[in-house]
Amino acid sequence: MKLHVTRIQDVVRRMVQDIGTYWAPASADGHAAAEVAVLEQLVATGGFGPAEAKKHLVEIIVASTALANAYGVSLQQAFNDASVPADLTEASLWPEQPVAPAETAVRVAEAFAPVRATMAFYRSDARQGSDPDVVALRHSIPHLLRAAFTGFDSADDLSGQLLRHFDALRKPAVPVASAEFDPSQAESVGLIRPIQTETVCPFALKSTLWGSPSYDESLSFEDNMRRSLPSVRQFIRILDRDVVDGYVYAFPTRIFGDSFEDLQQLFRNFVDFLHRTMTDAAPAGLDPAVATDPKWFLVLESEECFISVFAPCYPHDHSRYMNGVEGHFLFMLQPEAAVLRQLTKNDYHQRSEAIRFRFRDGFQAYTLADIEIDRFLLPMRPDQPPVKWYELNVTS
Repeated sequence: MKLHVTRIQDVVRRMVQDIGTYWAPASADGHAAAEVAVLEQLVATGGFGPAEAKKHLVEIIVASTALANAYGVSLQQAFNDASVPADLTEASLWPEQPVAPAETAVRVAEAFAPVRATMAFYRSDARQGSDPDVVALRHSIPHLLRAAFTGFDSADDLSGQLLRHFDALRKPAVPVASAEFDPSQAESVGLIRPIQTETVCPFALKSTLWGSPSYDESLSFEDNMRRSLPSVRQFIRILDRDVVDGYVYAFPTRIFGDSFEDLQQLFRNFVDFLHRTMTDAAPAGLDPAVATDPKWFLVLESEECFISVFAPCYPHDHSRYMNGVEGHFLFMLQPEAAVLRQLTKNDYHQRSEAIRFRFRDGFQAYTLADIEIDRFLLPMRPDQPPVKWYELNVTS
């Protein structure tokens, strides 16, 4: 069997989409931590063999790969950067003499320590970039997986263990109350997927997205927005290190209405909330007089962000068409840091122009407005003037 880290990453992604995270209510890293602790306990007590160790190592491999998926880590690129073969049939990965289970357990525990520290930082209230010693998951996960691989005799041994593991995971996990919301599996991420797959934007398909908790109709708009704050702040916190390209909010049209006027009012309230809660400079909310300055950009928790608005009221020849998704308005935060991973400052203008030409060639032309605030919520037709949604009064 041809074994490659990309294939492991793909099957774990499919598994999570199919049955969910079977380790819930634990998180992926929480599950890996529990398995590492079991290995350490086995080392302390002695008397365990390779077969028992492999069961726990498979769990660590699957959970760590799910964590990589959630945080936008391309394992092939990460392995290449770490000078570790991504082709797991590479002979250098498999020494002639298998590593003893106790030694593998020690290596795995050491390799998991930076992953544990990084996840603690990502879940903290610390500001982005405030801890220079945090190691990006894209740097630490390859070494954790490599350490776990040493517990297997060969690529065929690892393949066989993984095949048996995934074969046993064919039924959806029993629903449980999750101890931690997973933004990578949010409803809004599923809702925007048809837009990801059908848009002509060349970067969308490979983008890793997070989303807000599903809208709770029993709560107010303000309270629903507050529920999103921990995960959207975490999304911004990781941008210095790992790769998540956007954060998606979904608002049901049955609650907010489905007209273009309804969309404008909701978006006005949405941006005002973000301004009040996630900017230091304007806790009183968005000031249209300031926001219409040509030098203005939306800065949330010190990160410049763009917002793309998708709505069912946009027709099929519009660049913000929802490709058949109905019943929700979708607002996607796109940090400048994620954009600059694809478009450097030197070629930003040229390549962004090329993307707009691709939309035009796909019969979805749009006119680039002169100022940033007019580029978020687009008019119904490209020949219409910018939408002055920010001139509306905020409603409760």
